[in-house]
Amino acid sequence: MRKACLQLLCSLVLVLACGQASAQLEINSSPNVVGSGARALGMGSAFIAIADDATAASWNPGGLTQLERPELSLVYSYKVNTESFNSSSRRGLNFDNSVNFDEINYASFVYPIPRTFGGRNLVVSLNLLKQYDFDRELTFRFNDVGAAAGGIVNLAAKYKYEQSGGLRSLSPAFGFEITDKLSMGIVMNIYDQNILPNNEWETRNNIRQRTFFNSTALPFAVNRVNEDYRNFDGHNYTIGLLYKPNERWSVGAVYHTKWSADVTYRQTTRFMNGAFSGHSRTERKQEYTFPSALGLGAAYRFPNDKLTMSFDVTRREWDQFEVLDPKNPVRSLRRTSGVTGLNKNISKIDPTYTVRLGAEYVFIDDTKPKQDFLPSIRGGLFYDPEPSGGRKDLWYGIGINGKSQKGDGKPDNFYGFSLGAGVLVKDRVNFDLAYIYRFGDHARSDTFGLFGTEADVEQHSLYVSTVVYF
Repeated sequence: MRKACLQLLCSLVLVLACGQASAQLEINSSPNVVGSGARALGMGSAFIAIADDATAASWNPGGLTQLERPELSLVYSYKVNTESFNSSSRRGLNFDNSVNFDEINYASFVYPIPRTFGGRNLVVSLNLLKQYDFDRELTFRFNDVGAAAGGIVNLAAKYKYEQSGGLRSLSPAFGFEITDKLSMGIVMNIYDQNILPNNEWETRNNIRQRTFFNSTALPFAVNRVNEDYRNFDGHNYTIGLLYKPNERWSVGAVYHTKWSADVTYRQTTRFMNGAFSGHSRTERKQEYTFPSALGLGAAYRFPNDKLTMSFDVTRREWDQFEVLDPKNPVRSLRRTSGVTGLNKNISKIDPTYTVRLGAEYVFIDDTKPKQDFLPSIRGGLFYDPEPSGGRKDLWYGIGINGKSQKGDGKPDNFYGFSLGAGVLVKDRVNFDLAYIYRFGDHARSDTFGLFGTEADVEQHSLYVSTVVYF
């Protein structure tokens, strides 16, 4: 009887300790918005007022009317993301983590309609776009000390967190001339897993821990929580305008509508604690609402027709990003922010403003009437912040009535540059290459929600694309 009571007490201590650690290590990971095309990305993504190639549907569909021949395009990307966490409150959270992945970033077919009413240009296209990335991995050790059941509890744990997947859209688009100077385009972005079977993402939490009650070591405990998001179904629209007052200047505007999508959420939990083990599974419907965005751009082509410079500003309304989970057993988590994972009522998130500057120089040989090989180089600078809850640095996250969870909603600052090059061969095939470096210091403090914990982030991206003209 005495032994059974001791085992029960130890199990209670373990549950209390695990609950404390889990609450403090709620890992949050929101998606990243993806850009398309090596040429545009090589110019720092300042492409709203240019949009004169096959990726126009991604940046500004109003630019589609500039395409005069059928085009087939394909874009490949390779990325390396590194996070260097440091913490003044948890030694175990001082670690480096890196993940790399590659994929087809974009594919499209563009076809100009040869005969239209009034002789106006009309262009249609079908596009496969990578819209959001969810890929992230974290592996680290965590230690915690607390009091429970009249004794001292020391918890030592190893965490492995993996998030993978993303969202693609099948996006039919068309652009048409309103006047000789003004064009408009519309894209319908369709997110339907029946059409795009890989439109899903998942998270994997693997926790292995050992608890010491005073000086008594309790059995190893293993806890695995898998979350899967399937059957994603939704759509939104992208509307673009391109205005060219003269041969040198162009001005563009693009609006991405706010939209909602249904998803099937499934959570599977498995645990083992010495001789005890078990598992649970739950499945329910959720609704995700993604934010709207408005972008404005201007571009100027110099009189020699060789140098073009462009400038973009985009505002994205991250406060609109939320998750509706009406059957969540925790009432306060039935409507949460997609950025912080916390109750929407205490998660005011500021919008982000992205600022981009780009340039392209084309090596035109003025002595030749026909350019068999037309090389070009590109470069860009950008400010590209990430949304964040901006929660206050309170000691060990301790607060009253959840006030420790409230933040100022200010985004994390990220900066970067890009370099690119391309060549057009015999006016038939175009090859482009772009390298992007993006970094943010003292960012992502919301990942764990702990005092004094933040990360320095570095991202390296390589894009390769080709366009074939018919």
